[in-house]
Amino acid sequence: MKNILLILTHEYLTRVKKKSFIIMTLLGPLLITLFYGAIIGLSVYQMKGTKSKTVLVMDPHHTLNGELPKRKDFQFQMASNLEESRKTLEDGKADMILNINSLKGDTVDLISNKSQSISDKEELQQILARNLFNAQLQKRGLSAEAIDSMQRRVSIHDRLISGENSASEVRSAVGFMGAFINYLFIFMYGVMIMRGVTEEKNNRIVEIIVSAVKPFELMMGKIIGVAMVGLTQFLSWIILSGVLFFIVSLVIGSSFAGSEDIAQLQQNMPQGGMPKTGGFGLELLAQLQALDYPKIIVGFIIFFLGGFLLYSGLFAAIGSAVDNETETQQFIFPVSMPLIFGFVIAQIAVLKDPNSTLAYWSSLVPFTSPVVMMVRLPFDVSWGEIIMSAIVLFGTFTFIVWLAGRIYKIGILSYGTKASYKKLLKWMFTK
Repeated sequence: MKNILLILTHEYLTRVKKKSFIIMTLLGPLLITLFYGAIIGLSVYQMKGTKSKTVLVMDPHHTLNGELPKRKDFQFQMASNLEESRKTLEDGKADMILNINSLKGDTVDLISNKSQSISDKEELQQILARNLFNAQLQKRGLSAEAIDSMQRRVSIHDRLISGENSASEVRSAVGFMGAFINYLFIFMYGVMIMRGVTEEKNNRIVEIIVSAVKPFELMMGKIIGVAMVGLTQFLSWIILSGVLFFIVSLVIGSSFAGSEDIAQLQQNMPQGGMPKTGGFGLELLAQLQALDYPKIIVGFIIFFLGGFLLYSGLFAAIGSAVDNETETQQFIFPVSMPLIFGFVIAQIAVLKDPNSTLAYWSSLVPFTSPVVMMVRLPFDVSWGEIIMSAIVLFGTFTFIVWLAGRIYKIGILSYGTKASYKKLLKWMFTK
């Protein structure tokens, strides 16, 4: 234990004192905040800087229910002559022509000088479909005033039975961000351990080290030391990111709360990216306050350490068995596949239904739980499930490290032999 602690301390201090670690620890939260701030800024710029397009509408069969409504992004002008409309378009006085060429009004030709965006085409389809629907209602005896009075914009304010804000958007964002960080750190620092072991083996430094400590102690010291480095960087990111996001959310809330452009800005944001209620800066703060931060942070620490220790044992075993990085490619893929699969489940199944059967069992399987459980943590997962998943994860880690240790103690001093799955299996059971 003394030797493990000594190696752990050396690995930790050596890596933490590097300039690259300090720079990325300080720069990482700033880059993340700037990234999301740039997304919001581009959305605002696109919303305010979008030029209104002039659309000439040809309706020879009189299928439209009056003139099309004026919008901020489209200015509709009724036209009667197609040739004149084409000339207007060619002269640059209009952006496109809508030619309604069917009696039912459900077939429309779009004519323009340049290809139009998918979003513009979809919006035009919705405008025409809504107008056609209103026309059909009027034919059945409903007046325009009656139709307008029936149209409502639904705003859902989701709350839990306790009365708290359900914060589904923020829960999804925080969970997915935690899963991504977990996935990234486990893979990044695991590969770092593998390369460090391979480098020490090639430089023959390890021969001197193992003369003073056991190979298993060397492996465990490296794994735990690098794990503490990753945890230090993550906790630093949490604190700095929390401060920066709080400042940015206040700026956003004060800039756009009560603005008439909020609704349109929200429509331009990706689903799950921003709350759907008015004054989204204040709503964002309310949703952030609804999160159980102690559970999320403690859960992250548990599953980061468990997942890192589990995969780092495998990466260390690979690094000890090979003589160069080229040979590692055949071993990295099968080892990292479960982690990648867990990330795919986090994106597809968990974000859609974090309490589904697939999500539940994937958060118990030790090779996928470090990523999947992170997405589920913000969604009120019980401590019983967290503890059960952690027990399975750390139990599997103990077994994997035992197997990896058997490979490590033979592979670390094996030179000039090409590693293979057959040899790794043989080393596992060699006394």
